[in-house]
Formats: sequence, structure tokens, C-alpha cells
Amino acid sequence: MKTLTPAALTALLAVIGLFNSFCADMLIPALPALRDDLAVSDWQAQQTISLFLAACAFMSLWYGALADAWGRRTVTLGALIVIAVTAIASIATSQIEQLWVLRTLQGAASGAGLVISRTIVRDLHIGPTAQRLLSHIMMVQMLSLVATPVLGGWLAVHWGWRAVFVVLAGIMLALTLACWRWLPETLPREQRRPLQLGGLWHSYRTVMRSGTFVRLSLAHVANWVSMVIYAFSAPAIVMRHLGHGPTEVYLVYIPITVGLVCGFALLPRLAQRWSGSAILKLAYRILGTSIALNLATCWLLPPSLILTLPLLLFAVGVALALPILIDWALTAVRDNAGVGNSCQTFIQLAVMAVGAGLLAPLLWDSMFKLALGTGVITAIGAWCLFRERQFRQTSPCPAP
Repeated sequence: MKTLTPAALTALLAVIGLFNSFCADMLIPALPALRDDLAVSDWQAQQTISLFLAACAFMSLWYGALADAWGRRTVTLGALIVIAVTAIASIATSQIEQLWVLRTLQGAASGAGLVISRTIVRDLHIGPTAQRLLSHIMMVQMLSLVATPVLGGWLAVHWGWRAVFVVLAGIMLALTLACWRWLPETLPREQRRPLQLGGLWHSYRTVMRSGTFVRLSLAHVANWVSMVIYAFSAPAIVMRHLGHGPTEVYLVYIPITVGLVCGFALLPRLAQRWSGSAILKLAYRILGTSIALNLATCWLLPPSLILTLPLLLFAVGVALALPILIDWALTAVRDNAGVGNSCQTFIQLAVMAVGAGLLAPLLWDSMFKLALGTGVITAIGAWCLFRERQFRQTSPCPAP
């Protein structure tokens, strides 16, 4: 196996963390074509996303333990093969129920991506170094945020929604080869933990009984889901409110992507001079300002591209807060890093599944309702962070 440079390893870990993004974001703009071809309702088509995310969330609970027992490489390669096989099978489906089953299996395998990539980061680094690496990985991932849905919409318009799964299968097979050749194993055999139900239950209980872990994870998830609800609603925003075609979903994704890239690029510079607490205060001021702007513009102005501009500012705040909240949460359960990553990913993907299958369809008929709904979710996350700060003020334990 060839040894990767730090930059190449960062890029590979970023792509591994994109399993669920490739499988979900590329299909979202193809949902209208899928709906028409299979003669189903919008709700039935949308469940190909929500079922995928629900399965992804459930299996993410187990990938940390599997990676701790079998190693990072084995679990990653197995997940890639399952995603590729289910993508190939999806090409031949003729009924929505068949696609639901395959998407559920695909989601179960895709849960490995975020868990394994973050676990490898924790294997290699802790503290500010881990936060910088996470920000670099997320910045690389954000560059695909526009390309992936645009590619999906373009494929659906020119060759039909099945072409999305053809390309997805090709990507996963190429990644299988890349990971087989270059992905390092960061967990030595002597440090692996056998899969034992009693010990596993104890690890999950230990992690989920950590108030710090739960509060900080919920704060991170609330910010992230508030933003991706707009991604789930992109076809409705573009087609219903802006009057454009499905291939122009980039009109929603571009401000989100630009904001995230700017935030992730800014974070390492701020971290050299500011503490994590100071950066979080700045991040939440930015989030609050963007929510106020979003509500005001949606209330006062007719639907137009200007309504997407507050998303850019919101994404900057998300990017500044995300690595710090993730790192602090996992630091609180550092002795169970694999299980901690699994639980954190489960929380994130489970809430995203609710966002895709329930919240987005309820909110996307009105830009103001979208702005209000995402503002409420962000406020819930801010309350979790406020409660954590109160706890730290009364606890003798130092902050991470």
C-alpha cells in the first residue's frame, strides 16, 4: 500500500465522508423525473431520500463498533461494495417499492462514510489539530455540494433518473479501488475491541449518558439540519418559487457552498488567535444575523434570487461552529471514540431523515415558512449550547 501525503489523505477522507451526499444529493434534483417515470406522488418520490437517511442513521450506530473490531479499511471497503451493487440494481427497478428497498440497503451501507472518516481523524489527531483537519475535510466536501446535485439534475434531464445510479455505481467502484490501494489502517490489531454485546451496550450507554456529548452534538446537528433543509427543498424552491428548471438547483446550493467554504477557510486563521469559545460566540452572532435577514427578506420581498443570499451568511456561521462542536463533543467521550462517532452520526442523520421526509415537504410551499422553520431549529441548538455553558459554569471539570 502506498503512503499518502497529508493533503492526499485529507482529500481521500473527505470523499469517504461523502458517501451519503453522493447517494442523496445527486438524486434530489432527479426526483421530479423519477416521480413522472414511475407514476408516483411527490411524497412517494421523496421517501427514496428519507428512507435512505433513516437507514443511514440506524447503521451509523454500529459502524463505530464494527470499525473498532474489524479495522477502518475493512468496513469502508465493504460499505463501498454494497453501495455499488445496490446502485446497479436500482437501474433495473420498475416500481417505487423496489427502489425503497434498495435505497434502504444503500443507506445502511452509506452510514459508514461519516463515521469512518471522523474516526480516522480522531485516530490521528486531537484538539486544535483535529479541528483544523476537520475544517479542511469539510471544505473539500463543500466543493462537491454544487457539483453533485447539478450533475444529478443534468443526468436526469438528458438521460433519465436511472443515469444517476449508473454514475453513482461508477463512482463507488472507483472509490473501492482507491481505498484498497491508499486508505491506511489507523487502528492496529492489538488495539481492536471484539464485538461483545455487553461491552457494546456499556459503551453506548456511557456515551449517551454524557450530557456534554449530547448537548454539543444536538447543537451541531441543529445548525446543520437548518441548512440542509434548504438543500432538500431545492427543487421546490427553484421550480415553484423562482420559476427555473430542475437543472438549476445550483441557485440554492451555490450560496450554501460559498458560505461553507469561506467559513472553513477562515476557521484556521481565527483559531491561531482566538479560543474555541470566542469563535463559537462569533459563529452564533452570524447565525442569528442571517436568520433575522432571512425572515425579513422573505416577509417583505417577492420570491427572487435575493432570498437565497442569507443562506450564504448562515453557512459561514455553520462552518465556524461545526468543527469545534464536533471536536468538543467527541473529547467528552474520548475513551469511546468509535462509538461516539457512531452516536453523533446517528443523531445527525436521524434528524436529517425527519427533515427530508417530514419538515421539508411541510415548509417548502412558502419561503417564509422555510425561513421560520430553520430559525426555530437553530434556536433549539443554541439553547442546547446555552445549557452546556451553564453546566460548565457550575462544574469543576475544565472545558475542552
